[in-house]
Amino acid sequence: MVNIQIKNNDLIVEGKSKDIFNWKQRAFFNISLGMKIEEDNNSYIFSGKDEFQDTIKEIIDFFSEENIEFTPDSATKNLILNIQNQKKEFDEVKENFNKQNSASIITSLKRELKPYQKIGLEHFLKVKHGANFSVPGSGKTTMVYAYFDKLKTEGIVEKILVVGPFSSFSPWEEESEECFGHKLRSARLAGAQRQSLYLFANDYDLFLCHYQTAANDISEIIELLKKHKFLLVIDESHNIKRFTDGVRSSAILSLAPFATRRVILSGTPMPNGLLDLWSQMTFLWPGKQLLGDRNAYKNRCDDNLEQEQIQKEIRPFFYRVKKTDLNLPEPKIFRLEYLLKPIQSQIYAALSIKLISELNLETQDRKKLKQWRKAKMVRLLQAASNPTLLSQYSDEFEVPALAADGTSLIEVIEKYSQFEIPVKFEVAINLAKKLLSEGKKVLLWTSFVHNIKMLEKELEKDSNIKYYSIHGAVPKDDNENDVFNREKIIHEFKTINKPALLIANPAACAESISLHKICHDAIYLDRTFNCGQFIQSQDRIHRIGLDSNEIVNYHILIAKGTIDETIDRRLEEKFELMKKMLEDDIPIGSLDIYEPALEKEDEIDDDFKATINDIQSFQKNRVSNV
Repeated sequence: MVNIQIKNNDLIVEGKSKDIFNWKQRAFFNISLGMKIEEDNNSYIFSGKDEFQDTIKEIIDFFSEENIEFTPDSATKNLILNIQNQKKEFDEVKENFNKQNSASIITSLKRELKPYQKIGLEHFLKVKHGANFSVPGSGKTTMVYAYFDKLKTEGIVEKILVVGPFSSFSPWEEESEECFGHKLRSARLAGAQRQSLYLFANDYDLFLCHYQTAANDISEIIELLKKHKFLLVIDESHNIKRFTDGVRSSAILSLAPFATRRVILSGTPMPNGLLDLWSQMTFLWPGKQLLGDRNAYKNRCDDNLEQEQIQKEIRPFFYRVKKTDLNLPEPKIFRLEYLLKPIQSQIYAALSIKLISELNLETQDRKKLKQWRKAKMVRLLQAASNPTLLSQYSDEFEVPALAADGTSLIEVIEKYSQFEIPVKFEVAINLAKKLLSEGKKVLLWTSFVHNIKMLEKELEKDSNIKYYSIHGAVPKDDNENDVFNREKIIHEFKTINKPALLIANPAACAESISLHKICHDAIYLDRTFNCGQFIQSQDRIHRIGLDSNEIVNYHILIAKGTIDETIDRRLEEKFELMKKMLEDDIPIGSLDIYEPALEKEDEIDDDFKATINDIQSFQKNRVSNV
């Protein structure tokens, strides 16, 4: 008799040598399945984790052909049952998908669903395990909570587990109160205390977990999923897009079979193309009924005709709200142009001239060329924003301080703050004061942490201004610092009963944060070429929940005759392309705010070329005006 068991995340097939060690069986287990042979223990071991279901199915089929009797342990029995149930469930979904609902769906949510959110709920109910690829700000969390409410009312699930970025934890908790009238009892599976939370799971309804924690705690989370009926949600699911060798995607796939219902959420599910969908859609249907075997799917993605067929196959299993479906009031954009002050203008001009003179020295080494171009563009960004940035290492862009080269430029930069305040600092502070005096809350964006610290020093001179600041060095939540962290800062900014200013950089504060109910004005001290980051920052105050008479204002500060103008034009060009992506039925592209702002290989050349063209144009204009 042969035993099949799952132990310590390994699949083990164990029996006497005469049962499973003849040449044919060795070839099947070792070569076909890639299982490790342990002859001393008369066993084969497989550590594929997310491939357990496929492997077990192949083993069972093989044993049937070879007339080998076997005994599965309880975990293996559960997976075999899952395989059978998933196939049945998938066939039912496909058969019933085009049937019309006979009655409207009623939920007990306190929040009234928008028409397109009701359709999203209907879609979840139809497909059971579904994807929602709606644009940011469309209320994906609300749609999931409506689905959870229906499932819980019908006794299908008991609890909800969300795997996502740390920044999503607070919104999931806050939205639960908006949806149910009270906050769900939540457990954050983070830090050392999370082990006790697994033990007292009965006390909680909502569990929140980061992707890395899911990878580290596979066994604990599987046990949690086995003890209770869970709706398992992967938020920002493009983070598990890795087709091969992805720790996150492998971990999430190993959890999938143990969840009662599964959901994935992403506004940009395919940053690179259809290949990104395999892990996400296979999480929904881990029996691989939808996209099939990994390698076979890759071959299909390489075939243009097959790509069209894939899109037809997946279309019924996801729902998407486009940007235009939101019917948001059109925001107002104010481009505020200013000339640099004399010393700042001299510094910028010197850097521009130096860059043009060095163009013929460009290296042919692609990697070094990319780094050189990035450093040059960052320094122009810094000079147009605040020249004191040039004397410091840029953590944001990993660019060193401007090196001394025997000229007086370095000395001018080092002493700059003694003679001038950058023009955009003055404009931003005065504009913020004006808006605050009108009783408003204001969001001020800058790409540089040093700018935030300098703004803080300037604002400290006026005791009447209440301000907050967030950047990468500020701890994310209570697990990092229970006294001072981003969540507490954002909560206080939202709830303080007076005008207030929040200063932030997009990389730390542009995702999973909703400020639209209390803030309708954003000031941009500076921006980068990263269009996704810019769109995400805009969406913090421009999303569903705005009244039709509420106008959002973006105040964009532009230093004339500098890279600011280049960035403004390039962002407009990129935005037109991204707008198409946001309106596509199946979007291919990325709004990844964590992608370095000057790192996209396919864009950096065009950004640099546009920068050089503008420098040369500005220089010609200056000469002709003399």
